[in-house]
Amino acid sequence: MAAAAAAQMMGGSIRQVEYAAEMGLEHHLGLTCDPVNGLVQIPCIERNAFAATRALDCATFALYSDGSHRISFDEVVRVMAKTGRDLPHVYRETAEGGLAIVYRFPPTKPQ
Repeated sequence: MAAAAAAQMMGGSIRQVEYAAEMGLEHHLGLTCDPVNGLVQIPCIERNAFAATRALDCATFALYSDGSHRISFDEVVRVMAKTGRDLPHVYRETAEGGLAIVYRFPPTKPQ
């Protein structure tokens, strides 16, 4: 949605705005949610920063085109839903897989 908003704010046509949104979403399909210690810090905050810059890249790329694209935003949303259902549960913000099992914060001492 950030890519679509950026494309619209840059003066993009409806087709270019949809293209930016479609690109922004399709390039994040299948991304695991594996927060270390169950906290939304590692890798989530870093991923959000990278996603913000990629949103601007998608908007810029879409504006360099006439907005024509082969895959619609609606198709990507359907694929995203299916991909989410297909991902093993340990990668769905459970802190039971991926980076979440590689590193654990040391226990903190009560003050």
